[in-house]
Amino acid sequence: MKNRMNNAHRRFAVSEVLRNLGALCGIAVAATFLFVQTPMSKAHAQKPAKESASKSGDAKKSGDKVQKGKGKGGKGRGGRRGRRGPATVFVDAVTKGTAIETVQVYGRIIARQTGVVASRTRGAIDEVKVQVGDRVKKGDVIATLVSNMLVAERDLKSAELKEFSAKIRTAGAQLRLSAQELERLQRLRKSAAFSVARYQDKLRDVERFRSALAEAKAKQEQASAELRMADINLYNSKVLAPFDGVVTKRAVEAGNYVSLGAPVVTMLNDKSLEVEAEVPANRLGGLTNGIEIDVKPEYGKSFKATVRAVVPEENALSRTRAVRFTPKFVTPNDTVAANQSVVLHIPSGAAKEAVTVHKDAITQRRGKRVVFIVSETDDGLRANIRSVELGEAFGLRFEVLKGLKPGDRVVIRGNERLRPRQKIKIGKAGERRGKRGRSGKGNWKGRKGAGEGGKRGPSGESRRGIPKSGQEG
Repeated sequence: MKNRMNNAHRRFAVSEVLRNLGALCGIAVAATFLFVQTPMSKAHAQKPAKESASKSGDAKKSGDKVQKGKGKGGKGRGGRRGRRGPATVFVDAVTKGTAIETVQVYGRIIARQTGVVASRTRGAIDEVKVQVGDRVKKGDVIATLVSNMLVAERDLKSAELKEFSAKIRTAGAQLRLSAQELERLQRLRKSAAFSVARYQDKLRDVERFRSALAEAKAKQEQASAELRMADINLYNSKVLAPFDGVVTKRAVEAGNYVSLGAPVVTMLNDKSLEVEAEVPANRLGGLTNGIEIDVKPEYGKSFKATVRAVVPEENALSRTRAVRFTPKFVTPNDTVAANQSVVLHIPSGAAKEAVTVHKDAITQRRGKRVVFIVSETDDGLRANIRSVELGEAFGLRFEVLKGLKPGDRVVIRGNERLRPRQKIKIGKAGERRGKRGRSGKGNWKGRKGAGEGGKRGPSGESRRGIPKSGQEG
């Protein structure tokens, strides 16, 4: 038994020795492999080291350039902004006064005097004297008809009138002779020479000539009326302008035959323009006769208009009523035309005292409504940012509930890229916006982050390293 245990211990010891020898052989093989690869590894390892050193050197140079630009104020983003100068802006004042809340309603321009000018008689067109766009006055000749037939008809009616006038004279003379003879016979009624049969015949002659005279007079009146109609037709052979206006359409040409009532031209009086709008019934409370509102055409100058009439008929589908407005042009407005679309600012409530600011002064910064106020400092004008609380809209202005007071000057143009406490200068009216000068060029380079050499990588690194004070400078 003891021998068996000794043999087992020997076998275990031998196996442990063999396992240790195998591990030593593996280590030796790995060491040999590493020794063979060492020269190439050193060659490859030296290259990244050099590249990292080069990158670190470039970064150091770039950092030096950034610090140098920052110190001189001429390089980098902050330096260019400092050298660019104050931003040009346009300002408007905060006002206090009577304001009325308004709503926008679409309408159109219409002409009170417009329509088709028709022919008042029949005939062929001889000449059209106007073109589309011509301005004519009341009574001007627009077109003429061939009048030969009308002249002949007029002469015929004149001859008929003369004929019936002659018949009147003849019947009158015969009536007078018969009346005289009848009177003579009446004086002989008591004498033996009186003849009853002759007296009765003469009495019938008097009645016949009297009827002939009346018939001739009626024919004369008829001929006179027909002569007047012929004169009217001859007069109507000239188509005249019924009012002052502009020709907008021509329906005939020379040689066309027109009948009574056929269209010749279409005209409108551009001096009798009105504004018509369909106003919701619940917005009619502030529209009384004489109320003045603002009207903004789609293209052109804005103008004022007063309420002339509210048509007492409601549209059952849209629940609106037609309202007519009379425009008030201070100067002749050539930009307004018939059928043009306009936007009307209809008052929806009573007037009230309010502090208002122009709508272009309101901007959004971090979810808040803010404005830039012009402040005077020792080194010039600066734009201070201030949050505001707004109320109702009054046309192009908003009611200010909190944040501003009357007299404050706020930026209404150029406030999109302003920074708090940035230097500004107030532009003049008519000055071009966004000119590409030296300041514009520097601004573009600063946004792109170009350094001295104009490379993208180092400039981007140096731009991220600029502190906030450098950006504001």
